Amino acid sequence: MELAYHAADRRTVLRYLGAAGWTPDEATTGLLDEAETLLQRAATPRGVWRTLPPRALDLRDAGTDLARHLQGCSGLVLMAVTMGSGADALIRHLELSDIALGAAVDATASAAMDGLCDDVEAEARRWARSQGLWLTGRYSPGYGDCPLTLQHDLCLALDTVRGLGLAVTPQHLLTPRKSVTAILGTADHPVTGARAGCGHCLLRETCAYRKRGMTCDD
Repeated sequence: MELAYHAADRRTVLRYLGAAGWTPDEATTGLLDEAETLLQRAATPRGVWRTLPPRALDLRDAGTDLARHLQGCSGLVLMAVTMGSGADALIRHLELSDIALGAAVDATASAAMDGLCDDVEAEARRWARSQGLWLTGRYSPGYGDCPLTLQHDLCLALDTVRGLGLAVTPQHLLTPRKSVTAILGTADHPVTGARAGCGHCLLRETCAYRKRGMTCDD
């Protein structure tokens, strides 16, 4: 499904730029405004979600953190969202021609992706309410000890290549780069899931947030 682009939360953009809590000056505000305008022109946001029974996706090697997140759930909701190849092409071009603007567009795209994922999740939650079901939060490959290799099965189950133009590289990364996949659990009783902490995260050694004394939830 096509998604409506809406402006990225500026505080989130600054967080992605490593400047959380900073009040940008006039020049920086102008740079971020230009980044927003360019991204909106280039992006073609799309998303998809699908319900599955719990055994439809092989999660035996998906880590203990995801298993804990889905504890008590009787079904799954899979979702995928992408900003489209145009956003990636814009970022690659600017990385070679205007590094500062490229960084601003990259951070803006990451922040805008958060909002797009919220939109797709909201639609899934409306469906869940109509069925008398509850959903956990989103959990993506790469969180905790959940391996990135799960991306392949997630995208195959959602048929993202045909539906979104979203594929997985041999290195288990999504392309276009500004894309997200996630799993939510469904249950006939209230569930919230459990996000993994930093202690078991696969990215803990290279995480930019931890280097600044933050977490990805801050």
